[in-house]
Amino acid sequence: MATRQKQTGISYIGVMVLILIIGSLLKVVSAVGPAYYDYYTIDKLIEALYRDGRTTNIDDFKRALGERFSINGLRDRSVDEFTYSMDGNSLIVDLDYEVRKNMTGNLDVIVHFKKTYAAK
Repeated sequence: MATRQKQTGISYIGVMVLILIIGSLLKVVSAVGPAYYDYYTIDKLIEALYRDGRTTNIDDFKRALGERFSINGLRDRSVDEFTYSMDGNSLIVDLDYEVRKNMTGNLDVIVHFKKTYAAK
């Protein structure tokens, strides 16, 4: 007569640890994900304005960037938060900001973004 092999699998504690890890990862992604998406959108908007040649005047650039922020629903950032300067006929935009999101209790997640745009 053949004997049955004992089945083994994940234990109750193993399931709870797995749920804890997945839940923690989801919490971090939900806190940091929107900040990275906004940065990606801002990056693409600024690069598009550089491609379109809207870099001859700071006020024109800020107005066009503000319109694109409004169209894309970027309400947390303002065009006045960035640093603009002219180097001859070339516009230089310094994007330097951080986003602070509360995770739980007194634990915060801070994401810092820094990039400089200049005509090539």
